[in-house]
Amino acid sequence: SNIYDIRSYFFFTMTFWVFDAMFTALTAFPSERTVILKERAGASYRLSAYFLAKTTADAPVRLILPLLYMIVSFWMSGIRNNARIFFGTLGCTLLSVLAGEAIGLFIGAAVYDLQKGLTIMTVLTLFLMLLGGFFVENVPVFIEWGKFVSPFKYAFDASLLLVFDEPVPCDGSGLEEICTDDVEFAETAQVHNDLGIQGSMGFNVGLLVVMSFVPRYFAYLALRSKKASER
Repeated sequence: SNIYDIRSYFFFTMTFWVFDAMFTALTAFPSERTVILKERAGASYRLSAYFLAKTTADAPVRLILPLLYMIVSFWMSGIRNNARIFFGTLGCTLLSVLAGEAIGLFIGAAVYDLQKGLTIMTVLTLFLMLLGGFFVENVPVFIEWGKFVSPFKYAFDASLLLVFDEPVPCDGSGLEEICTDDVEFAETAQVHNDLGIQGSMGFNVGLLVVMSFVPRYFAYLALRSKKASER
């Protein structure tokens, strides 16, 4: 019933599964480097065919565990007994996984050295997570731009917009500052402002879709641009 517990649930749900997708996808190309080079040298198929086959085949497998997790945890948490909100938040979770996977693929394609890739990925994911709207709410101006490239933030905000789409009862909600005197419900705008939610549902989901595809394209370009000496 406490909105801050719900907020924590969604943020750490998104954080874990995005992290998992990023670091799993990071190893996709470095681990198959020898195969890629050998078969490209033999002109077995075009790089685009390999890239599409690899990313298309891996994506469904990567979505199975977060799907099962959401089916169990959402209803256990008792957030909202509403199928529409469940499927909406499930969609946000799966989109965030695809966005995280895309970033991991890009880093793995750009940096063939796995140790360097892990270092870069660790720094990048921590940076994006800190700016995701949960840990640091008052972001310094010089790094504020970082939150706009954070899949954590878009999935987090979109899920909260779905859940808090109607006035919240004051009883047990944790909104003591809003729920004063005889106020029985906190308006949605007040809740959104208190939680620091930004953008509309369409904006947040749209950016997740963009982040699911754009880094993949850059990953393909990174693979294609590798010189023979770097391969």
